Amino acid sequence: MIPIGIDRPNQRKPRVVPVLIVLNIGVFLLMLGLHFASPVNPETGYSAPEQTLLHLGWVDPHHFRVWTLITSAFLHGGFMHLFGNMLALFVFGPSVEDRFGRIGFTIFYLASAVGSALAHIAVEDAPAIGASGAIAAVTGAFLVLFPLTRVRVLMFFGFIGLYRIPAVWLIGLYVALDLFSQTFEAENGVANMAHLGGYGFGIVTALALLWTRILPREPYDLFTMLNHRRRRQAFKAAHNQIQSKPVFNHSKSRPDPRAELLARARAEVSGAISNDRMDEAADLYARLISDFADKPRATTLHRDAQYRLANHLYATGQRARAADAYQRLLDAYPSDHEREVISVLLARVKSQDLGDTNGALEILNGLLKSATNPEIRMLVEQELTQLKGES
Repeated sequence: MIPIGIDRPNQRKPRVVPVLIVLNIGVFLLMLGLHFASPVNPETGYSAPEQTLLHLGWVDPHHFRVWTLITSAFLHGGFMHLFGNMLALFVFGPSVEDRFGRIGFTIFYLASAVGSALAHIAVEDAPAIGASGAIAAVTGAFLVLFPLTRVRVLMFFGFIGLYRIPAVWLIGLYVALDLFSQTFEAENGVANMAHLGGYGFGIVTALALLWTRILPREPYDLFTMLNHRRRRQAFKAAHNQIQSKPVFNHSKSRPDPRAELLARARAEVSGAISNDRMDEAADLYARLISDFADKPRATTLHRDAQYRLANHLYATGQRARAADAYQRLLDAYPSDHEREVISVLLARVKSQDLGDTNGALEILNGLLKSATNPEIRMLVEQELTQLKGES
């Protein structure tokens, strides 16, 4: 499986990722020049100058030098080694840079190289080179920040096919393969422990930044999804409890059959959400708002259910429906504790996906006047700068 792109637009053009790619390619070309500049040793496969540079740059458990924690991440053992790493950096790096910022991403990348190299020398005896550990950290951070973003993947199973796979499944598979190789194929010539150390470093760093709010949270990042898991469980328990109670009609008047249909339709949507049948819930919700279009407030679900459904529509690329669901949520719950974050996301959908720049500006300008949280104000200002730059 070869990742070739993602379905997520970025706020800013990447600057650090292209520099890292150029540096890695430049070092590789230098090594290639040294390879052909002098006779190659048939035992090692390297020329003398090439071997000298490798010895100076690789991280060696038996001859530790501090600088090699960084330099080893810019050396590669061959074209395919370089190509695989740079492709992964090209696909996953820009979005992580977009969220971390250019300085933050630079620090994170170099720290990832150090962390993954330390993980390697802690358990392995052989020297190691390659950016794989640092790039594993980038993909680990991507997993936390954009778990539901779909990655376009080329797959070869007798024929070539292009598929869109959620990042959580694709990166989870990468982690599982490295874990399997480290456990059962320790002598495979691949620094699997460096990869695993990188994944761990990236995941923990991204979660920590979200937890401390150094990095503003978004409705669809892994931390927020985990944070709402408890709410969903409570919602499911409450939903089941309500359904289990008998309903007694003490009124002598005849019940409104349309009201009963509305209540039943809402219960079906909520039940599908509470049981994680999100695609079914999305279809039922579309039918609900179509059948009861004259009752917009009545077709808005319980807060957590509406929020979860809107996030699902967003993550699956149904941006117009997601915008409508977010707007209904904001209208029904104007004092919601995440109103500002949801409003920023709604503005982003309007501007980037629906072409409604004026609608996005109206939301963001309103937020700029009312927001008291400095993180939200900074996020709003970034969105406004981006919009004004495009207009």
